[in-house]
Amino acid sequence: MKKFLLLTSLVLFAVACDNETEGQPEKEIAEKVVDSVQVYQGNFISVGKSAVLKGDTFVYQVKMDSVAFQLTDSLSAFKKDENSIVPIKVKGQVKKNIQATGYSQLIEITEVVDIMAKPIIKMNE
Repeated sequence: MKKFLLLTSLVLFAVACDNETEGQPEKEIAEKVVDSVQVYQGNFISVGKSAVLKGDTFVYQVKMDSVAFQLTDSLSAFKKDENSIVPIKVKGQVKKNIQATGYSQLIEITEVVDIMAKPIIKMNE
């Protein structure tokens, strides 16, 4: 009789434990996607047809595309002379510079967020 009760209790225990795993939903793991377009703040320095964005912890060569040329043209109202430094905030994507000249990293500016300098009023003499 004791063997029968032991066998019955083992069977009931095994059946009862089998259904517990189905009731609990699996936890979903969400992946974080890193946005490659970030906001960068620094000093925009342009000389001729090349430019550099220098921040507190970085120095990037600027890829001179249509956005960069428009930015260079629009900064003429903020410059005292040809080689002035203008503080700006831009959105861009940093890539490794494949050219042998210049800096090791290149920023491709996608959007100008803010020009943090005041326009300079030039007096006609």
